[in-house]
Amino acid sequence: MAQRGQKPIPTALHTLRGTYSTTRHGRDRAGEPVPEGDLAAEAPEWMTDGQRECWTHAMAHAPAGLLKSIDRAMLAVWVEAEDRHRTAMIQQARLDAGSSLPLLTKGRDGQPIASPYLRITRQAAETMLRAAAELGFSPAARPRLAAGPAQARPEDEPWMRLRVLQGGRDAAG
Repeated sequence: MAQRGQKPIPTALHTLRGTYSTTRHGRDRAGEPVPEGDLAAEAPEWMTDGQRECWTHAMAHAPAGLLKSIDRAMLAVWVEAEDRHRTAMIQQARLDAGSSLPLLTKGRDGQPIASPYLRITRQAAETMLRAAAELGFSPAARPRLAAGPAQARPEDEPWMRLRVLQGGRDAAG
């Protein structure tokens, strides 16, 4: 059964933002796996030249240190969808170049119908948007990745200093 509510924010993002709190997040996330190893900048060997170019661009412009080696498949999905989207857009532009009815093509009976490249473009765009949100590639996803103000240490808080003055060192812990 699907979990209700918002998706939980990964601990790494809380740490990056400065919003991680051991009292709030520590207990529930004690067993959270920590991915290791940054994602390699080199594209997988099985990708086409266009996909390799897209991979290189994505790696050069992705938020630093965020993509780990386990994210390789997610980035590959985004890269493939971006390449498919670009290919469909190029093919549609070729169809539209000499046409009096852009975005349409002739069906079997000769009547104008919507170009099949429109469906391919839409599906690729939807895949890209879903993967981009997970990878932090969209304008809406980037604010979630932005580092927040530095976490103040509890002993630096004015109220905690007052407690220390009234009750000694143990009041801060």
